[in-house]
Amino acid sequence: MTPSFCTPPAADRFAARLLADTDCQAFGLVERGYAALAQPSGTVSLALTGLMTIAVAFFGYRLLLGRGIVLSDAVALTVKLGIVLLLATSWAAWQALAYDGVARAPTQIASEMLAGIGAPPPLESLEKALDDLTAATVGYRMRAGIASPWVGGPAAAAMTLNVSAVLLTLSIVGLLVAMRVVLAILLAIAPAMAGFILFGGTRGMAQAWLGAIAAAALAPLFVLLVAAIEFAILAPMIARLLREQAAGTFENSSVMPIGLVAIVFTIATVIAVRAGARIGRGITLGRSRSAPASAETVVAQDRVEVRDRQLLLAGQPAAPAASRALESIARRDSPTASGRLRTVGSPRASSAARDSRTGPQPASSAVIDVAPTRRSSSRAATPMRRTRAASRRDA
Repeated sequence: MTPSFCTPPAADRFAARLLADTDCQAFGLVERGYAALAQPSGTVSLALTGLMTIAVAFFGYRLLLGRGIVLSDAVALTVKLGIVLLLATSWAAWQALAYDGVARAPTQIASEMLAGIGAPPPLESLEKALDDLTAATVGYRMRAGIASPWVGGPAAAAMTLNVSAVLLTLSIVGLLVAMRVVLAILLAIAPAMAGFILFGGTRGMAQAWLGAIAAAALAPLFVLLVAAIEFAILAPMIARLLREQAAGTFENSSVMPIGLVAIVFTIATVIAVRAGARIGRGITLGRSRSAPASAETVVAQDRVEVRDRQLLLAGQPAAPAASRALESIARRDSPTASGRLRTVGSPRASSAARDSRTGPQPASSAVIDVAPTRRSSSRAATPMRRTRAASRRDA
């Protein structure tokens, strides 16, 4: 186990010790799990080698068949293979990237922000708040005796303070521990998830995995910042409660606001963690250039090709690229209206439209759209004038 995972806590208190033990065990699991999955003779390594071989073979077949390969495709494949090898075979690089860059960075950012505004560390504030709430609960509990908390009075105040302490612990320490455990598991399965980056069909799994890592990594940042705001509000309330108890005054009106603040900020912490999860889901791995086109796009392209061929057979120039793109968009948006074709001239033009894929067929006119071709149809129906030399030659 790497010694950096098991650093002693800064203070021997409950929250600091629990987080230190979680780091030691959870991120120790990352190292051991990564080493188990990255073994050269392991199942994951063999599957990863097969996936990389298939990716290179597909690229070679596309290159042989001339499917629009450009230099950027080769560079993209090389970069993806490098990323896969980095994630799945280099523990030193993955430790620096995952543990130092992902697990520790959000906590350090939160600490720097709190130090900049002069706020105390949230964990220390939590420990002090728990101690004060426990001391305040004892006073109310001694006055309540065996009374039920549901009848109100000091018993209800003692229960409110106990519930507030539990909510503070769960919303801060509980979420921090849970997110670190989840993050450790996600980082440990990196060799198994790396191969999904290579293919467009499985890239969504790798994208979701990276989004979950980002969400688990951002959660401590939001939890610590919300906790700092919460303790800035709770600290004066708890201090006033203790001063009243020292003066012999035990009023429920000083206890209920503490419980309400604990409940409200517990909800705020959950919402903040969800906001971090939404940010994490924003990670996208761009779509591959070799992804198959949609059926509508293929149909529109085929129709434009048929029209260009018929125009060439009729001796008219083909439409420019810009107009062809506009026509394909219009045909895709309204396939029922734009799919209707009209033949002008002899009946052989319709057979030429059907047989344009097999080879050029003689036609006396073109297959063109209904709306923009009235001038072309009238020109095609008008018989061509013949010179006197041509008339004598035919005679």
